[in-house]
Amino acid sequence: MTTQKPSLADAVQASVPPATTAASGVTPSRRGKRAWTVYLDPDTARQLKALAALNDRSLQSFGEEAADLLIERYSP
Repeated sequence: MTTQKPSLADAVQASVPPATTAASGVTPSRRGKRAWTVYLDPDTARQLKALAALNDRSLQSFGEEAADLLIERYSP
């Protein structure tokens, strides 16, 4: 009996833990949160990505900061 060597895809899949919980199907870090999608022109998106990298931050953290700043600026 010969055993087949697993493919690269099988090895990668086996090494990555599932990101969602079986009960809810939602990634734990996203549980209780709402998505906020913004469509940007490619140049603006590229600049934001570069700024995030230069500041060792994620685009997620930039988006959260932007929302906080907008709320602060426009709240009565």
